[in-house]
Amino acid sequence: MPNNLEWMAQWKSTKPLTDPWMTGGKLHHFSSHALLLILDGKAIWNINGQRVQVAYGELIAVQENSVIEVIEGGNLDLAGWLVQFDTYAMFPDRNEVEKYEWHVPSGDTYQKVELTGGTLVSLSQHWNEEGSPDPNAIRVRNQHLVYELLQHVYRELMEEEPTVEQGVLRSVDYMQQHYEQVITRKQLAEIAGISPWHYSRKFSERYGKPPLDYLAHYRIYRAQEELLLTTATSQDIAKKTGFEDAHYFSRRFKQLTGVSPRNYAQTFPQRKIVCLSPLCAEVLIHLGINPHAVVVTPLLLPEHQHDLFEMYQVKMLEVSQYELDVEQIRQVQPEWIVGNFCTEEIKQRLRTIAPIITGLNNDVETLLYQLAGLFHREDTAHKLHMQMKMEVSTAQQQLQHFVQSSSTVMVLRVEPFGYRYLGGHSNGVSHLLYEQLRLTLPQPLQAGEAWFNPCSLDLLAKANPDYLFVEQRVMQHFSAEENMKKLVESFQWNDLKAVKNNRVFFVDTRLWVDGRGIMGHQMILNEIVNSLVSNVW
Repeated sequence: MPNNLEWMAQWKSTKPLTDPWMTGGKLHHFSSHALLLILDGKAIWNINGQRVQVAYGELIAVQENSVIEVIEGGNLDLAGWLVQFDTYAMFPDRNEVEKYEWHVPSGDTYQKVELTGGTLVSLSQHWNEEGSPDPNAIRVRNQHLVYELLQHVYRELMEEEPTVEQGVLRSVDYMQQHYEQVITRKQLAEIAGISPWHYSRKFSERYGKPPLDYLAHYRIYRAQEELLLTTATSQDIAKKTGFEDAHYFSRRFKQLTGVSPRNYAQTFPQRKIVCLSPLCAEVLIHLGINPHAVVVTPLLLPEHQHDLFEMYQVKMLEVSQYELDVEQIRQVQPEWIVGNFCTEEIKQRLRTIAPIITGLNNDVETLLYQLAGLFHREDTAHKLHMQMKMEVSTAQQQLQHFVQSSSTVMVLRVEPFGYRYLGGHSNGVSHLLYEQLRLTLPQPLQAGEAWFNPCSLDLLAKANPDYLFVEQRVMQHFSAEENMKKLVESFQWNDLKAVKNNRVFFVDTRLWVDGRGIMGHQMILNEIVNSLVSNVW
């Protein structure tokens, strides 16, 4: 069917991303085209055979007959909406329509688009507004939503022709993908689509050094990672990173790092380290490593971590929630970048600045040993872990009578887009409450496999916990106030045992979710014990 035909999109359904989107291994088959809007958290999917990292503020378009497998989603706080639609070709002269074979504009079987905070706020109003009961009004609103989302998908097609800047970026991408091979300036200029002289000038203007010097730095960054993370010999690393001559590699390595490859690992703890999360920075400080800087979101930074970073003179690089300012990190000239989850696109940009270690665990106990292994601080990590275990043991003794009473405990999250409950089979505070402290999760919630699982008011009523911790979700561009108001005014809320017995406790996102480090662990335990023990009788 010709592409120049007039076609229309017909809304089919709108659904929230529920449990199966947060459980690894789950498959989602699409009989219609779909638009997935991510409004919170991060995840890793396999879309039609391609590994894709998705995160807050992204819109993903997939065409019909697509398959998405969830690789990681349960521990990454995912929330969003799935909008499905069909497409039809229009033939006004025959007064007919027929099925139209729509494809995503990128030419692939999926397309990912980043949306701004303002656009997300505007889109979120579609779900927060009280809609008219009139079916026609509902249909119009949903049709409008489909076209508004499609407009963002097609936005990239309206951009100008490729620029010299884009050509230079294309050459950098080539360096990253093929740095182990022989690469010449002429090759890179051809990839950029300009003359070698013009290419060198434009490259130096952007990156402050000639392209082949830039390539040498990139290769040395990768060599530093190999030296630290593998047991490969210098000779093998030299070949793997594009240096045919091991002696030249060693000389160039020492020129850029100040030490030989043989002695490099011992100097790692003294290197200028930038942490991509406050949790990484806090753990490093407790291991005796003082990071140079840490990326923080002021809105979510617990006071105890803020004070810790000030005490140890760790520079705080402030960013908005879910954002990472790569240029801000570049300006502090790190020698290493260390962090947890980041998208592949961001990781590739960071790898041009310094060697990087990413993919570290978000759970404090696991992260403690991961970092200890890298910095050879295993003894310190063991002492810290034993201290945390003692804190849990003390809390267990204080809660002994409470546990024996089999009273149920639930954590409810109030979000701008609805409600979720903390599952009993995850890490973080979930592991602390239900595994280590052996508290009882209400039976109707036992099936939740994700970290935070969708929770309707009816499910809350069925759970009917004896004790209820409530977290009012803190987000940069959205407010949970409206849903909090709806919750406390609902008959389901007012009929809960926890509400009737005054056993509802409000907790802080900054501590319970973002602040559970070495120090936050004890603070959360104290809050749990003080809330539950003083209300047993």
